Amino acid sequence: MKPLRLLVYGEGPTDYGWISPTGEWKAGPVIFLLQKCAKEFEIELEIHYVAKSEIDGAKRIKLGARRLRGLSGKGIPAAHFAVYALEHDYLCGVFYCDTDKVMEGKNTRESDCRKHFRKIHAEVIAGFSAVENSSWKGVAMIAMKMIECWLMADASAYRKSFGKLPDQCPLPSKPELIWGEKSDGGSDYPKYYIGRVLQQYHLEPDRDIFNEIAENMILSVLREKCPISFGQFWEDFQKTFVN
Repeated sequence: MKPLRLLVYGEGPTDYGWISPTGEWKAGPVIFLLQKCAKEFEIELEIHYVAKSEIDGAKRIKLGARRLRGLSGKGIPAAHFAVYALEHDYLCGVFYCDTDKVMEGKNTRESDCRKHFRKIHAEVIAGFSAVENSSWKGVAMIAMKMIECWLMADASAYRKSFGKLPDQCPLPSKPELIWGEKSDGGSDYPKYYIGRVLQQYHLEPDRDIFNEIAENMILSVLREKCPISFGQFWEDFQKTFVN
């Protein structure tokens, strides 16, 4: 069976990766999670990358008003991604993004988080449809709040990575639902929370640390702890590329 030739887009180096000074692409935690997912479904991946500037930056192609009609939010870069993919002979793609702050309701209330996630997910799917090509298969990979929430789902990954479970600052029981003020370094803003978790190992958050955690994560735990967002991605991946 041929490998699944997959184009991947993300928002930055701490999620889908970065280009090294030598021009080589360095995978981020999203890629390790994708590979784990494919392995569980016995799919071999051939992963390719597109720079953020090509999709949501100065280099992105211009799309006509008809293709963008009715699109909003994440749907606009998702449309650019789908068009770019097809123009470069990719029939399959994964579009990664964060949901960030809940715009209506409370950031720590599950019902409000689910509603916000559904909105962002619908925007991305609407963007995919801009290509009007039945051969195109796109999957939305959307972290509830941000990638750090996913990376705080599995305590065993910390034991494997750093030798012991996080105890001085335990991982949140529902990492998708945490939130705090970005202006307050002591809040439960996900980037600050994971920083406190890593402090007990005398480490600071960086892309290499994130990769190590992702490599050691158990996907069944991630699905259980992050059912809103990673659970949806798992279902979408299976429905699109397996069934």
